[in-house]
Amino acid sequence: MILFLILMFVGMINPAFAQASNSLQSTDVPIPGGESGIGFDDLVFSSELHKVLVPAGHTGKIYLIDPVSFAMTNIGGFSSSAAFQKGRDIGISSADEGEGFIFTVDHGRHELEAVDLKSGIVAASIDLAGDADYVRYVKEDHEVWVTLPHNKQIKIFKFLGGDHPVLKAIALMMVTDGPESLVIDHLRGRAYTNLGHDAAAIDLGSHAIVARWPNECTKSRGDALDEQKGFLFVSCGEGKAVVFDLNQGYKEISNLSTDPAPDVISYNTKLSHLYFTSSKNATLSVLGVSPQGKLSLLGQAPAGKRAHCVVSDDQNNIWVCDPPHGQLLRYKDSL
Repeated sequence: MILFLILMFVGMINPAFAQASNSLQSTDVPIPGGESGIGFDDLVFSSELHKVLVPAGHTGKIYLIDPVSFAMTNIGGFSSSAAFQKGRDIGISSADEGEGFIFTVDHGRHELEAVDLKSGIVAASIDLAGDADYVRYVKEDHEVWVTLPHNKQIKIFKFLGGDHPVLKAIALMMVTDGPESLVIDHLRGRAYTNLGHDAAAIDLGSHAIVARWPNECTKSRGDALDEQKGFLFVSCGEGKAVVFDLNQGYKEISNLSTDPAPDVISYNTKLSHLYFTSSKNATLSVLGVSPQGKLSLLGQAPAGKRAHCVVSDDQNNIWVCDPPHGQLLRYKDSL
């Protein structure tokens, strides 16, 4: 009877969390050279390469992991340090892929660099004149977008391939109260980012902000996207997920309380699952997204301290960073 009352009380506080499953199990994936810790900041899954891209901070390398065989390869030559450094102090912490190249920002050199995947060498680079956060490739226009939050800027570069690849600065956007996060909507020709308490849509062609609306966050953090359904997901640092309908004037569809201090988030389009980590509570949460965009908590599992980045792949694996131990935690999403 006492147990029943306790469960009823927990359910009254947050019914979704009371019903959550804890069946997710993690496997440690150590990153070579990261025994003292790695300042992870951004993880990306490349469907073209069929690899998880892992910029490994002070190790001076980016690791590529096959989600089927779990084979791991690396590309080196970036700025490095023998000791553990946070992601934005030295090394690389964000990357994207396109046209046979990996584009990454090197914090030690304050450069955007294009790495030829065939040779494994830096084929082109350009000075950023500031410390960058996210890098994203826009394949339609052969552009690389880089966010510089401390400068309140988004810098845009044209990438010219061929025998002598070149990165050329073509646009500079000044953005107040941001930018925080960056996700590309190829279907609608938009990029989305957070600006303080607002979300913003940027036209990929004109490089202009075409919409801005309240993101319902006290502290804006990460974004994720369901292009086909037109859902934009925003994580709030206070512990909340919010869904907006891109096809209905950025109307809020639903929101759900989560564990506090989420940051980078990820979405599995095949399962319609949204992934959040809490760097404060050291948890991974799996949220279900209904066809109408309604959120529900499906499961929760322990993660590492400062586990602020997560990405999913096309094998229903969830990859979560574990900075203090210099490794990734891999979960199989069977929920």
